Amino acid sequence: MLFEEKKRTGSEYKAYGESTYNFLDRSALELASNVRKFLNHWVSQLPDKEAKDIISRYKKGGQTEKSATFELILFAIMTKLGCKLQIHPDLKNGSKKHPDFLVTTPEGEEFYLEAVLASESSSDEQIAAENRKNVVLDSIDRLESPNFFLGIDAVGNPDTPPKGRALRRKLEKWLESLDPDAVAREVDQKDFNSLPTMECGQDNWSIKFTAIPKSPESRDAGQRAIGMLPGSGGWVNAWEPVKKVIRSKGSRYGELDKPLLIAVNYVDVPYLKKIDEMQALFGQEKWRFNPDDRNAQPEMRRIPNGAWVGRKGPEYKRISGAWLFDGINPWNMIHQRNTLYFNPWASFTLPDFMKKFNHALVVRDKMDWADGLSLSEIFELPASWPE
Repeated sequence: MLFEEKKRTGSEYKAYGESTYNFLDRSALELASNVRKFLNHWVSQLPDKEAKDIISRYKKGGQTEKSATFELILFAIMTKLGCKLQIHPDLKNGSKKHPDFLVTTPEGEEFYLEAVLASESSSDEQIAAENRKNVVLDSIDRLESPNFFLGIDAVGNPDTPPKGRALRRKLEKWLESLDPDAVAREVDQKDFNSLPTMECGQDNWSIKFTAIPKSPESRDAGQRAIGMLPGSGGWVNAWEPVKKVIRSKGSRYGELDKPLLIAVNYVDVPYLKKIDEMQALFGQEKWRFNPDDRNAQPEMRRIPNGAWVGRKGPEYKRISGAWLFDGINPWNMIHQRNTLYFNPWASFTLPDFMKKFNHALVVRDKMDWADGLSLSEIFELPASWPE
């Protein structure tokens, strides 16, 4: 069992630097209880060896926990729909490597299913920098700020641990000097650009704080101080990390005797857009202008640099499909978008059973998107989940 049955009294929400496991294990909140029950139920459906592996990885936190959770959600989805799953099956081609699952549909058709995370923030250095920032956010979130929420815009990554306590004292002194009613009147007369700000920085990390006045009825001690989370700054390239992990998994197992479906969970923000998905699979968009006719409408073309398309044409035909998830986890799973793309050049076609999900097919040289079962339908969860 992942979580033991015991009396829990924690009423605080998850801290920024706190692991998901520690939060769920201490929290008495209803939403935490529901997520615990979900995870415990599906871990209990695994064979003992695989259950122990998932539990161990989940407790480690970070990307390891996200990876274990994603595999468990995929197992739950397919099992709930009547499929049989063999975990880490042997391959007939002699490879010593093992895909995550061999799935057998209720109709008896089989395919391999591999789960992988895609992220821009996957290096040890980036993860360490995020951990250093989380320590500061936790410190800031504990400051006494009865009159203001804090908006935070952060750019870069700190090279050394920031001094959270000193920064908190500085912020408290600054917020105490502000009149929330006067700030609110200023915003009403002008716009949100007139909100007071304070900037500071350390190493390669620059932070801008914005004081956002609370309404009079909400002015109260004990509330979380941070009202707007920090942004990462700069442009986020979502499609290349997705392409990279698909190609990596597509070349991992050699030639296969069955379809291979690669499920990708993109765990960065901002969210994965449809244009990112198409570029990851079929190549980057570019506009072609006619140099002889400046008034002519430009044509959109694709650079042959996608997971399935190279300079010489279709590639990685052993990949039968890519199931792309937008940062799914047990908290948001009934709301987050997912789409299964069928590879039009695949050596083996995925079973029609998989068209039960949101999917995309090439039909007469055009992409056709179709809606399928939602995860709320599959798991029979209310729209208010996990509350």
